[in-house]
Amino acid sequence: MKEMFKIFTFVLLICGVFGADEDEVKSVMEGDSVTLNLDPTQIQGFIQIQWRFGKLGSTIAKIVGKTISYEDEEIFEDCLQLDQTGSLTIKNMRTKHSGRYKAEISHSTGTLDIIFIVTVFVSPDVIDAVKGEMKLMSVTEGDPVILQTDVPQLTRDMLVVWRSGDEGKLIAKHDIEAKSSPFYVETDGRFRDRLKLDQTGSLTITNSRTNDSGLYRVKISSNNQTTYKRFTVTVSVPDSGLSGGAVAGIVIVLLLLVQAVAGVMYFFRRPITTKLPNQTWIVQHGDHVTLNPETEIQRGDEIQWLFGAEETLIAEIKGENREMKTHEGPDERFRDRLKLETTGSLTIKFIFTKHSGLFTLKIRRGRETLYKRFNVYVKSESLQSV
Repeated sequence: MKEMFKIFTFVLLICGVFGADEDEVKSVMEGDSVTLNLDPTQIQGFIQIQWRFGKLGSTIAKIVGKTISYEDEEIFEDCLQLDQTGSLTIKNMRTKHSGRYKAEISHSTGTLDIIFIVTVFVSPDVIDAVKGEMKLMSVTEGDPVILQTDVPQLTRDMLVVWRSGDEGKLIAKHDIEAKSSPFYVETDGRFRDRLKLDQTGSLTITNSRTNDSGLYRVKISSNNQTTYKRFTVTVSVPDSGLSGGAVAGIVIVLLLLVQAVAGVMYFFRRPITTKLPNQTWIVQHGDHVTLNPETEIQRGDEIQWLFGAEETLIAEIKGENREMKTHEGPDERFRDRLKLETTGSLTIKFIFTKHSGLFTLKIRRGRETLYKRFNVYVKSESLQSV
């Protein structure tokens, strides 16, 4: 019996020192938070839990008994929250927080390692239309449109993301933490040189035009909270026969009428946007990866494959002859690596870490547009050996 007890203790020790669960994968958008949860059965009777980050395994937080402490890591300044269960929350995330997180759980019998692979993508998705209060605004063509965030002053941890239209196209972004200048997206030239963000994150559209009318959304993320606002903007042509007050009154009445009949007229007055289920892929360095639409491609469909937050065109099928083209993409990183099928499937050959990111499939079918997004994370060679 004594020998059996020794063998049992030895087995526990070996499992404790070398045991590790399969890596858990998390994908989030910049500005959001993520919590890396530990199983209660894994922490029973723990002596110490130490969280490490990155290839070098730098310690970022630990709990000994009931005492919680954080290391002075500039990359995680005021972003970490460790609770008594050992679970770690990273708030207001940026792409620099992507990587490998390891929880080392020390028991009297040994150490158990739990590994999480976290990918933070630049925010390309549509801001949830049901979030945030709605404000109605009307201006005369040529006047500025000022969309106010009601934030007194942007702090150094804030991320401001502005989008426009039903599809939520990114038009402006300011990452205070990165100490960079405001970033404006000029994909179609619609707002060229007419956008300006101020120190409160408010957006001004100068020299307004009638085609600036529509929906605008803002998401403001910080370490403490995330807020949303929505604006419905109407830019009208000036009418010299009516006073400004009369024009404003007519605009307000028209807005109320439009809202009243929106449910009936929605189907007829605006395009249909359909979101197909998103997918997250974790792939090995050097592999071939095929991204499938998983929906039947119909005759006449126009297909585009886009990459990154800027939605750079990398492949397309268009025209009556179903002409297929692939493009080299930013920095020519996709040169001789893409293969496009008539089914709409896209293969990335010999994929490297620089090919990690967001791939968006856009299918135009009459007045309907279908979107499917793939978050692709390529494990570096050093992670494969872990």
